[in-house]
Amino acid sequence: MSKYIKQVLCVVAGMLLAPITHASDQLSITWLENDGKPFFIEKSSTTSHGGLCNEITDMLIEALPDINHSKVMLPQKRGSKYLDDGHMACYACMIHRDKKTNRATYSIPTTVYPPFSVLSTEEKTLKIKQKHGNPVSLISLFTDANFIYGQNDARKFGSKLDKIAKNTKLYESAALSGNGSSPNFALLSQLEHGYIDYTIDYPFVADYYNQQHQKNIQKLTIVNPAQNVVFGAIGCSTSAPNNYAEKVLAEINEALKNKVLPSERYQQSQRVWLKQSFPEFSSYYQRYILDPLKEPAIDEITTPADHP
Repeated sequence: MSKYIKQVLCVVAGMLLAPITHASDQLSITWLENDGKPFFIEKSSTTSHGGLCNEITDMLIEALPDINHSKVMLPQKRGSKYLDDGHMACYACMIHRDKKTNRATYSIPTTVYPPFSVLSTEEKTLKIKQKHGNPVSLISLFTDANFIYGQNDARKFGSKLDKIAKNTKLYESAALSGNGSSPNFALLSQLEHGYIDYTIDYPFVADYYNQQHQKNIQKLTIVNPAQNVVFGAIGCSTSAPNNYAEKVLAEINEALKNKVLPSERYQQSQRVWLKQSFPEFSSYYQRYILDPLKEPAIDEITTPADHP
Protein backbone atom coordinates (compact mmCIF):
# COMPACT_ATOMS: atom_id res chain seq x y z
CA MET A 1 0.00 0.00 0.00
CA SER A 2 2.78 2.42 0.88
CA LYS A 3 4.47 1.64 -2.44
CA TYR A 4 1.24 2.46 -4.24
CA ILE A 5 0.83 5.71 -2.32
CA LYS A 6 4.38 6.69 -3.19
CA GLN A 7 3.70 6.07 -6.88
CA VAL A 8 0.51 8.19 -6.74
CA LEU A 9 2.32 10.98 -4.95
CA CYS A 10 5.08 10.94 -7.58
CA VAL A 11 2.51 11.23 -10.37
CA VAL A 12 0.64 14.05 -8.61
CA ALA A 13 3.89 15.87 -7.86
CA GLY A 14 4.90 15.54 -11.49
CA MET A 15 1.57 16.98 -12.62
CA LEU A 16 1.91 19.89 -10.22
CA LEU A 17 5.50 20.65 -11.04
CA ALA A 18 5.09 20.46 -14.81
CA PRO A 19 3.12 23.68 -15.24
CA ILE A 20 5.34 25.45 -12.72
CA THR A 21 8.44 24.54 -14.72
CA HIS A 22 6.70 25.59 -17.93
CA ALA A 23 5.69 28.92 -16.40
CA SER A 24 9.23 29.62 -15.27
CA ASP A 25 10.47 28.97 -18.82
CA GLN A 26 7.82 31.14 -20.45
CA LEU A 27 9.22 34.32 -21.90
CA SER A 28 7.90 37.69 -20.84
CA ILE A 29 8.41 41.17 -22.24
CA THR A 30 7.91 44.47 -20.49
CA TRP A 31 7.45 46.92 -23.35
CA LEU A 32 8.93 50.31 -22.48
CA GLU A 33 7.11 53.39 -23.73
CA ASN A 34 7.50 57.12 -23.12
CA ASP A 35 5.58 60.29 -23.92
CA GLY A 36 8.00 61.53 -26.58
CA LYS A 37 5.67 62.60 -29.39
CA PRO A 38 5.20 61.69 -32.19
CA PHE A 39 6.85 58.35 -31.33
CA PHE A 40 4.28 57.41 -28.70
CA ILE A 41 0.76 58.82 -28.87
CA GLU A 42 -2.39 57.34 -27.39
CA LYS A 43 -4.59 55.81 -30.07
CA SER A 44 -7.79 57.69 -30.80
CA SER A 45 -10.27 58.39 -33.58
CA THR A 46 -7.86 60.94 -35.04
CA THR A 47 -4.69 58.88 -34.48
CA SER A 48 -5.86 55.34 -35.12
CA HIS A 49 -2.31 53.99 -35.32
CA GLY A 50 -1.05 56.02 -32.35
CA GLY A 51 2.49 57.30 -32.84
CA LEU A 52 5.33 55.79 -34.82
CA CYS A 53 6.03 53.16 -32.17
CA ASN A 54 2.61 52.18 -30.81
CA GLU A 55 1.46 49.96 -33.65
CA ILE A 56 4.57 47.80 -33.85
CA THR A 57 4.33 47.12 -30.11
CA ASP A 58 0.66 46.17 -30.35
CA MET A 59 1.19 44.00 -33.43
CA LEU A 60 4.03 42.09 -31.78
CA ILE A 61 1.86 41.49 -28.71
CA GLU A 62 -0.83 40.08 -31.00
CA ALA A 63 1.67 38.00 -33.00
CA LEU A 64 3.34 36.46 -29.93
CA PRO A 65 0.50 35.13 -27.73
CA ASP A 66 2.74 32.58 -25.98
CA ILE A 67 4.79 35.38 -24.43
CA ASN A 68 3.57 37.31 -21.40
CA HIS A 69 3.38 41.00 -22.32
CA SER A 70 3.05 44.16 -20.26
CA LYS A 71 3.65 47.85 -20.91
CA VAL A 72 5.23 50.47 -18.71
CA MET A 73 5.50 54.21 -19.32
CA LEU A 74 8.85 55.69 -18.27
CA PRO A 75 10.78 58.85 -19.14
CA GLN A 76 13.42 58.10 -21.77
CA LYS A 77 16.37 58.36 -19.42
CA ARG A 78 14.76 56.05 -16.86
CA GLY A 79 13.80 53.64 -19.62
CA SER A 80 17.46 53.45 -20.61
CA LYS A 81 18.38 52.68 -17.01
CA TYR A 82 15.69 49.99 -16.93
CA LEU A 83 17.46 48.23 -19.80
CA ASP A 84 20.88 48.81 -18.23
CA ASP A 85 19.69 47.20 -14.99
CA GLY A 86 18.92 43.94 -16.78
CA HIS A 87 15.14 43.85 -16.61
CA MET A 88 13.36 41.53 -19.04
CA ALA A 89 12.30 44.44 -21.19
CA CYS A 90 12.32 45.68 -24.77
CA TYR A 91 11.90 49.07 -26.38
CA ALA A 92 10.18 49.16 -29.76
CA CYS A 93 11.69 52.40 -30.93
CA MET A 94 15.48 52.20 -30.84
CA ILE A 95 17.91 52.84 -33.65
CA HIS A 96 19.40 49.78 -35.27
CA ARG A 97 22.96 48.69 -34.61
CA ASP A 98 24.68 45.76 -36.28
CA LYS A 99 26.21 44.71 -32.97
CA LYS A 100 24.73 44.61 -29.51
CA THR A 101 25.78 47.12 -26.88
CA ASN A 102 26.00 46.84 -23.11
CA ARG A 103 22.49 48.30 -23.01
CA ALA A 104 20.60 46.56 -25.79
CA THR A 105 20.63 43.78 -28.34
CA TYR A 106 18.81 44.62 -31.55
CA SER A 107 16.26 43.06 -33.86
CA ILE A 108 16.39 43.18 -37.63
CA PRO A 109 15.65 46.70 -38.98
CA THR A 110 12.00 47.64 -38.56
CA THR A 111 11.63 50.98 -40.30
CA VAL A 112 13.56 53.76 -42.02
CA TYR A 113 13.64 57.39 -40.92
CA PRO A 114 14.86 60.44 -42.83
CA PRO A 115 18.24 61.96 -41.91
CA PHE A 116 18.46 64.29 -38.94
CA SER A 117 17.95 68.03 -39.52
CA VAL A 118 18.88 71.25 -37.78
CA LEU A 119 15.68 72.75 -36.33
CA SER A 120 15.36 76.46 -35.64
CA THR A 121 13.04 79.45 -35.81
CA GLU A 122 12.58 81.48 -38.99
CA GLU A 123 14.72 84.33 -37.67
CA LYS A 124 17.60 82.14 -36.51
CA THR A 125 17.39 79.96 -39.62
CA LEU A 126 18.23 82.95 -41.82
CA LYS A 127 21.26 83.77 -39.68
CA ILE A 128 22.42 80.14 -39.64
CA LYS A 129 22.16 79.95 -43.43
CA GLN A 130 24.12 83.18 -43.85
CA LYS A 131 26.99 82.01 -41.66
CA HIS A 132 27.02 78.24 -42.18
CA GLY A 133 25.42 77.59 -45.54
CA ASN A 134 22.35 75.79 -46.80
CA PRO A 135 22.67 72.81 -46.43
CA VAL A 136 24.29 73.55 -43.08
CA SER A 137 27.89 72.68 -42.27
CA LEU A 138 27.28 71.13 -38.88
CA ILE A 139 30.92 71.27 -37.78
CA SER A 140 30.98 74.98 -38.56
CA LEU A 141 27.72 75.54 -36.66
CA PHE A 142 28.80 73.47 -33.66
CA THR A 143 31.92 75.58 -33.24
CA ASP A 144 30.07 78.91 -33.48
CA ALA A 145 29.63 80.22 -29.94
CA ASN A 146 27.12 82.81 -31.16
CA PHE A 147 24.44 80.14 -31.51
CA ILE A 148 23.18 78.25 -28.44
CA TYR A 149 22.54 74.55 -28.98
CA GLY A 150 19.84 72.72 -27.03
CA GLN A 151 19.24 69.02 -26.53
CA ASN A 152 17.22 66.57 -24.47
CA ASP A 153 19.82 65.24 -22.04
CA ALA A 154 18.83 61.60 -22.69
CA ARG A 155 19.08 61.89 -26.46
CA LYS A 156 21.83 60.51 -28.68
CA PHE A 157 22.17 60.89 -32.44
CA GLY A 158 24.71 58.28 -33.47
CA SER A 159 28.44 57.84 -33.21
CA LYS A 160 29.27 60.27 -36.02
CA LEU A 161 27.36 63.26 -34.62
CA ASP A 162 28.19 62.44 -31.01
CA LYS A 163 31.90 62.25 -31.84
CA ILE A 164 31.78 65.68 -33.51
CA ALA A 165 29.88 67.12 -30.55
CA LYS A 166 32.49 65.70 -28.16
CA ASN A 167 35.44 66.95 -30.22
CA THR A 168 33.96 70.44 -30.47
CA LYS A 169 33.05 70.37 -26.75
CA LEU A 170 29.48 71.17 -27.76
CA TYR A 171 27.86 69.48 -24.78
CA GLU A 172 29.91 71.57 -22.36
CA SER A 173 28.07 74.70 -23.50
CA ALA A 174 24.76 73.13 -24.58
CA ALA A 175 21.48 73.92 -22.90
CA LEU A 176 20.28 70.46 -21.84
CA SER A 177 16.54 70.01 -21.50
CA GLY A 178 15.20 67.92 -18.64
CA ASN A 179 13.58 64.53 -19.07
CA GLY A 180 10.05 65.51 -18.08
CA SER A 181 6.79 65.32 -19.96
CA SER A 182 6.98 65.47 -23.79
CA PRO A 183 10.70 66.31 -23.90
CA ASN A 184 10.71 66.86 -27.69
CA PHE A 185 7.99 69.48 -27.44
CA ALA A 186 9.57 71.11 -24.39
CA LEU A 187 12.77 71.60 -26.35
CA LEU A 188 10.99 73.14 -29.34
CA SER A 189 9.10 75.44 -26.97
CA GLN A 190 12.46 76.62 -25.60
CA LEU A 191 13.51 77.24 -29.17
CA GLU A 192 10.45 79.39 -29.82
CA HIS A 193 10.99 81.45 -26.69
CA GLY A 194 14.63 82.16 -27.46
CA TYR A 195 16.26 80.08 -24.72
CA ILE A 196 18.15 78.16 -27.41
CA ASP A 197 18.90 78.91 -31.06
CA TYR A 198 18.82 75.45 -32.62
CA THR A 199 18.58 71.75 -31.96
CA ILE A 200 18.92 68.52 -33.95
CA ASP A 201 16.09 66.09 -34.54
CA TYR A 202 14.12 64.31 -37.21
CA PRO A 203 12.24 66.65 -39.57
CA PHE A 204 8.93 64.92 -38.81
CA VAL A 205 9.23 66.00 -35.16
CA ALA A 206 9.10 69.61 -36.36
CA ASP A 207 6.21 68.77 -38.72
CA TYR A 208 4.13 67.39 -35.88
CA TYR A 209 4.96 70.26 -33.53
CA ASN A 210 4.05 72.82 -36.19
CA GLN A 211 0.72 71.12 -36.87
CA GLN A 212 -0.17 70.87 -33.20
CA HIS A 213 0.80 74.43 -32.27
CA GLN A 214 0.38 76.31 -35.57
CA LYS A 215 4.04 77.22 -35.54
CA ASN A 216 6.72 77.34 -38.20
CA ILE A 217 9.83 75.62 -36.89
CA GLN A 218 12.26 75.39 -39.81
CA LYS A 219 14.20 72.31 -40.94
CA LEU A 220 17.68 72.61 -42.40
CA THR A 221 19.49 69.80 -44.21
CA ILE A 222 22.86 68.85 -42.72
CA VAL A 223 26.15 68.42 -44.56
CA ASN A 224 29.69 68.04 -43.23
CA PRO A 225 29.12 65.38 -42.17
CA ALA A 226 26.59 64.15 -44.72
CA GLN A 227 23.67 62.33 -43.11
CA ASN A 228 22.14 59.00 -44.13
CA VAL A 229 18.71 57.59 -43.48
CA VAL A 230 18.29 55.99 -40.06
CA PHE A 231 17.01 52.48 -39.36
CA GLY A 232 14.73 51.62 -36.46
CA ALA A 233 14.83 48.39 -34.44
CA ILE A 234 13.49 46.64 -31.36
CA GLY A 235 16.05 46.73 -28.56
CA CYS A 236 16.00 44.27 -25.63
CA SER A 237 18.12 44.33 -22.48
CA THR A 238 21.52 42.77 -23.11
CA SER A 239 22.20 42.25 -19.41
CA ALA A 240 18.92 40.48 -18.64
CA PRO A 241 19.64 36.97 -17.29
CA ASN A 242 19.76 33.63 -19.13
CA ASN A 243 20.47 35.02 -22.62
CA TYR A 244 17.11 36.75 -22.47
CA ALA A 245 17.71 39.12 -25.37
CA GLU A 246 18.77 36.39 -27.78
CA LYS A 247 15.81 34.19 -26.86
CA VAL A 248 13.14 36.85 -27.06
CA LEU A 249 14.57 38.45 -30.21
CA ALA A 250 14.48 35.10 -31.99
CA GLU A 251 10.70 35.14 -31.46
CA ILE A 252 10.40 38.85 -32.27
CA ASN A 253 12.39 38.58 -35.51
CA GLU A 254 10.21 35.74 -36.78
CA ALA A 255 7.07 37.73 -36.05
CA LEU A 256 8.55 40.81 -37.71
CA LYS A 257 9.47 38.90 -40.86
CA ASN A 258 6.24 36.97 -41.25
CA LYS A 259 3.51 39.16 -39.79
CA VAL A 260 4.47 42.74 -38.96
CA LEU A 261 6.85 44.25 -41.49
CA PRO A 262 5.03 43.03 -44.65
CA SER A 263 1.61 44.17 -43.38
CA GLU A 264 -0.09 47.26 -44.78
CA ARG A 265 -1.36 48.08 -41.30
CA TYR A 266 2.17 48.55 -39.98
CA GLN A 267 3.49 50.32 -43.08
CA GLN A 268 0.63 52.80 -42.92
CA SER A 269 1.45 53.50 -39.26
CA GLN A 270 4.88 54.68 -40.46
CA ARG A 271 3.82 56.34 -43.68
CA VAL A 272 1.25 58.60 -42.04
CA TRP A 273 3.99 60.23 -39.93
CA LEU A 274 6.90 60.21 -42.38
CA LYS A 275 5.48 61.01 -45.81
CA GLN A 276 5.43 64.80 -45.38
CA SER A 277 9.15 65.19 -44.70
CA PHE A 278 10.23 61.90 -46.27
CA PRO A 279 8.27 61.35 -49.52
CA GLU A 280 10.66 58.56 -50.51
CA PHE A 281 9.67 56.49 -47.48
CA SER A 282 7.83 53.75 -49.39
CA SER A 283 10.66 53.11 -51.84
CA TYR A 284 13.26 53.09 -49.06
CA TYR A 285 11.09 50.79 -46.96
CA GLN A 286 10.76 48.37 -49.85
CA ARG A 287 14.49 48.43 -50.60
CA TYR A 288 15.94 48.30 -47.10
CA ILE A 289 13.23 46.63 -44.98
CA LEU A 290 11.17 44.32 -47.20
CA ASP A 291 13.68 43.21 -49.84
CA PRO A 292 16.23 41.90 -47.29
CA LEU A 293 13.51 39.60 -45.92
CA LYS A 294 13.68 37.71 -49.22
CA GLU A 295 17.41 37.84 -49.87
CA PRO A 296 20.56 39.44 -48.37
CA ALA A 297 20.63 43.22 -48.74
CA ILE A 298 23.09 44.55 -51.31
CA ASP A 299 23.32 48.03 -49.84
CA GLU A 300 23.79 48.75 -46.17
CA ILE A 301 23.42 52.02 -44.33
CA THR A 302 24.42 51.98 -40.70
CA THR A 303 23.80 54.88 -38.37
CA PRO A 304 24.25 53.59 -34.82
CA ALA A 305 22.65 55.46 -31.95
CA ASP A 306 20.62 54.69 -28.86
CA HIS A 307 17.21 56.19 -29.49
CA PRO A 308 15.31 57.51 -32.44
